[in-house]
Amino acid sequence: MTFNIIEMNYEQFNAWLKPIVNSDFFLFRERLAILLAQNADREALESGFREFFEGYCGLAFSLEEHEEMLLAILDTHNTFSSLKERVNVVESARKTSSLGREARRMGMGQVLNDPEPDIKVSHLSDDAFCSLMDTLVNWSLFAVHTKVVKLQKVVPWAAKTEHLKSAFLEFFVCYLELEQFLEDYDYDPDDELELSPEIAEKVEQSVTAYESGEVKPIPIEEVAKKQGLKW
Repeated sequence: MTFNIIEMNYEQFNAWLKPIVNSDFFLFRERLAILLAQNADREALESGFREFFEGYCGLAFSLEEHEEMLLAILDTHNTFSSLKERVNVVESARKTSSLGREARRMGMGQVLNDPEPDIKVSHLSDDAFCSLMDTLVNWSLFAVHTKVVKLQKVVPWAAKTEHLKSAFLEFFVCYLELEQFLEDYDYDPDDELELSPEIAEKVEQSVTAYESGEVKPIPIEEVAKKQGLKW
């Protein structure tokens, strides 16, 4: 369905917006912030970051479906010229393709011609890892998210509706800035997680069957289609 949030009334926009701003990502961010405030050890912080990153991926999947429409609004409305300038900075700094960013969130590694991230998160020192976590939980996205939630609760008259839409577009740009920042970090939430003996055995059987020619590989496009994902 083609639509434009600028054309939505308050009730329509608020209903569309709720699943995005109520994402578990914001709960996971609060948990990670609490761990940092408690000076939790590296293992606890890594567990918190795994949740945070998976929540970020969920938010990304929610927003990418509408990204073209949102960018078009920023392009065509002079009111949002300052936000458009920030988008231009993000786009000029990007190193990865749209397909590459989607593949990374799906845990499929790097796409051909996309560069490897410069920093491997698991190799960071404890101090550097804590500094990264502090940067992430204090990202501007979360302050703007708070503003959006507050505006959702006000009386739905026309001017406030426009304020809400403007705040959401700022939220969207903050998300793009976070996405670009994370480009430099090599992180797989499943990295170093141990497989159960049963799963490990099934994986080994699958590899053996593939190498012997008993099974044919399924194209990634078909996998994505079955999961209802764009590819």
